[in-house]
Amino acid sequence: LSKGIRIDGVNYGSIKIELEKEGANSWLKISLTEGKNREIKKVLQYFGLEVNRLIRISFGPFILGNLATGKIREIPRKTLKDTLGKLINK
Repeated sequence: LSKGIRIDGVNYGSIKIELEKEGANSWLKISLTEGKNREIKKVLQYFGLEVNRLIRISFGPFILGNLATGKIREIPRKTLKDTLGKLINK
């Protein structure tokens, strides 16, 4: 999956998967380069796996930590500039 995969005519970019916990309900840590609609569920279903629960732990370079569901946190402009550099407007 590190080189990407094509499923039902859709190209998915590089996906990195690490096994965190193995058992009846295994935990996987999945890193995406794109994040298309329902990408994780579709790719895992292609391999015969069922997704019971997804927990986002980061978004790009930003770690969500203990941010509660439905809550937001403002990112200071300096942090955005330092993290994203020229990708943001000045």
